[in-house]
Amino acid sequence: MADESPQETRQNEHWMSYILPVALIAGLVALLTIIAGRPAEKTESFIPQEALLTQVVGYIILAAEAAAAFVIGSAVVRAVISYVQHILDPMTRQINFTEQIRLRLGHMLSLGLEFAMGSDILRLAVSPTTADVIILFAIVLLRILLNYFLEREIQFSSDFCGPGDYIPPLE
Repeated sequence: MADESPQETRQNEHWMSYILPVALIAGLVALLTIIAGRPAEKTESFIPQEALLTQVVGYIILAAEAAAAFVIGSAVVRAVISYVQHILDPMTRQINFTEQIRLRLGHMLSLGLEFAMGSDILRLAVSPTTADVIILFAIVLLRILLNYFLEREIQFSSDFCGPGDYIPPLE
């Protein structure tokens, strides 16, 4: 393994960047295929205070969903305001600010997705059925896939912007 050149390492990383999303998509399709033919089953309650626990968890889920909506909504509003502020800038400055806006928005969308995934996990806190677990697993796989591509876009954008201002080459 120590004899691998940096080019071979980059090529292996390049292939892995395609294998992971394809594997996640295949897993998602397989899960949805499995659950499509299964009827929903009811489980018996074995938690003495299940009604109270369901109500408390319901409020926590509502708070997590509200946090996700607030984070995503405020990120979109902030991105639009920032974009409008720099719409009349010279092209080189506008490109740099647009990439910075995309980078900031990507980070905030990723945080919002984490809050939404947390609320989905909380939904299974009280008496989950097998179908609920499989559906949650499919949702988590889908959100992992979204986060994966979002993180790749964030990485590309931060590489593009770099530590300073981006100045595109003159043609």
